[in-house]
Amino acid sequence: MPKFSENEKKIIREKLFTEGERLFTLHGIKKVTVDDLVNAAGIAKGSFYAFYTNKEHLYMDISESLQKQVWNDMDDFLEKNRNLNTKEITKRVLMYSFSQLYKYPMLLQNTGETTDYLFRKLPKEVIEAHTREDGNELLRLQKYGVRFRYGIEVTAKVLQALALSFFQLESEKNDSNHKVFEIMVNGIVNEIVGDEND
Repeated sequence: MPKFSENEKKIIREKLFTEGERLFTLHGIKKVTVDDLVNAAGIAKGSFYAFYTNKEHLYMDISESLQKQVWNDMDDFLEKNRNLNTKEITKRVLMYSFSQLYKYPMLLQNTGETTDYLFRKLPKEVIEAHTREDGNELLRLQKYGVRFRYGIEVTAKVLQALALSFFQLESEKNDSNHKVFEIMVNGIVNEIVGDEND
């Protein structure tokens, strides 16, 4: 296993993220190989495996990083809308965050087929860590008075299912899909977010 300085690790990781996002966006997770990734990043194959067990793990790390950017973009939105009631701010935040996905085309590829593929290829602990990370991001909403009726893990999984529905609707390119998604968001928020006096 190669040894790297902290600076070398940072540079290699940045190259893998940049080239991985580019390649995964262009070709999708299934068509990109580890050889494609190391050639694009200009690193040895052994160096890749010093960081990741497989391409799916890299894909998941890039996805998580992009999702964090979406959540970070949301902070200003939350501040501007902090006077709304908790259900309304949650609805708007969800609609806003999903609209932000268009800035990150790789995330728009996360169809049910992609998710099934990742679940088959990745260790259970990687998937669980991703769900925990989604849950941690949801805790941001609590600063704005949002209280979930269910535990964070259940809430995160509900919103992951909502995300899969969003990606499915996106792939269909139907004029009514935005309204369908909005109805789904309204229903889910009404169920998972407690009333102000709960």
